[in-house]
Amino acid sequence: MTGGAPVPQGGRPATGPRTFAAPLRAVDRMEARSDGPELRFALYKTVNPEDPYMAGHFPGLTLLPAVFVLEALRQATSTLVGGDEPLNLLDVRSGRWLAPMQGGDEIRLEVTAAPDGPGRWKVTADGTRQDGTPVAAVKVTLGDRDAVLAAGPSADEARPGPAGEAGPAGGTGPDYTGILDLLPVRHPMLLVDRVEALDPGRRITVAKAVSGSEPCYQGLADGLPLSRYMYPRSLMLESFGQASVLLWLSTGTAEGVPVAAAFRDCRFFGEVRPGAVLRHESRIDRLMADNVFVSGRTWDGDRCVMTVGALIGSSRPRERVDRTMTVKT
Repeated sequence: MTGGAPVPQGGRPATGPRTFAAPLRAVDRMEARSDGPELRFALYKTVNPEDPYMAGHFPGLTLLPAVFVLEALRQATSTLVGGDEPLNLLDVRSGRWLAPMQGGDEIRLEVTAAPDGPGRWKVTADGTRQDGTPVAAVKVTLGDRDAVLAAGPSADEARPGPAGEAGPAGGTGPDYTGILDLLPVRHPMLLVDRVEALDPGRRITVAKAVSGSEPCYQGLADGLPLSRYMYPRSLMLESFGQASVLLWLSTGTAEGVPVAAAFRDCRFFGEVRPGAVLRHESRIDRLMADNVFVSGRTWDGDRCVMTVGALIGSSRPRERVDRTMTVKT
């Protein structure tokens, strides 16, 4: 690999067919820092409002979703490692989002990827904007398909909760039009379809149908194996986050722009493909000023496919998020 070489999406040139499901081309170019068993490199991504999914994320305010930083690490490391199958997220040990990543910003991630057993890589990254502002600090584990299939939830994680866990007292939450009224996202970034149960301020259960017509599957080459249609785990985590925002809004304490501030101890299991109906179960563990702490699990039928140890959301005034706003004096 040469420094500054463009990084193909899905391991192929951006002009050719893609070879695995991905929400967007999350890396524009990379620069090698070292060779050897431990990979060190920089990756660059300019926040582009024309990218897939971006038009529906905070319409009128182009912000790079935090989960797309995770997608960039996956795509870049997959390219460098090579192999017959792309790498996927096995866990997000920690992720902190320190400042907004707005349309036109070029984000640089300084990345170290170290082998962590057969088919596994521990990846750490620190991100800055072009003005030097820190934007992200991330620690994840990536794995090949064998590592993905070998990972499984603990007995407690795999034990189904009671049906309608949010409880009959809360009843069902907003319908689809109510979801549109509440969430600052639109198609195709709107990744929740139905609120199945809601206990305001405590718990929520939300369904998300995975459709083969979603943009992450657009342009895939014909004849690919079924494994390449695995639903991107970055989008699964984003969908859980949107469910958690709906729960947070039910408390009446969220004002301003709700953004992800941190992830901790998120783990992924198995493969999710088109036709699946994900069920997110999110609960509020703590409310503090303009922040919320949630945790939960995601199911595909009776399979636990994701656990979230902690997702921290922060509500910020729009002028702190949108740097195009000017203060009139």
